[in-house]
Amino acid sequence: MTVSAARTLVVLDPTAPPRELRETMAPRLPDLRGRPVGFLWNNKPNGDVLFRRLEELLREKYEISRATHRGKPTASVGASEQVLDELAAGSDGVIVGLAD
Repeated sequence: MTVSAARTLVVLDPTAPPRELRETMAPRLPDLRGRPVGFLWNNKPNGDVLFRRLEELLREKYEISRATHRGKPTASVGASEQVLDELAAGSDGVIVGLAD
């Protein structure tokens, strides 16, 4: 006698529905030349290396006036209001990125 067990395969959709933006993104800067730029690092490995190199390239090509580097405690935690305020006050544009 053969016993046949019914098997069910459950497939989950890992995508999240689109979020509604509460605020619109800032318009793109027409030029970085001579402007102060901020960098927000998510604290993943090598992000600091990436941002230091990017700063060098921006200084060479666009002669940025200043670079402000700030970080988040971890990749999964948002930046503090203080960090965001510092970047907003001292930068015309901010580059946010990650590395691994």
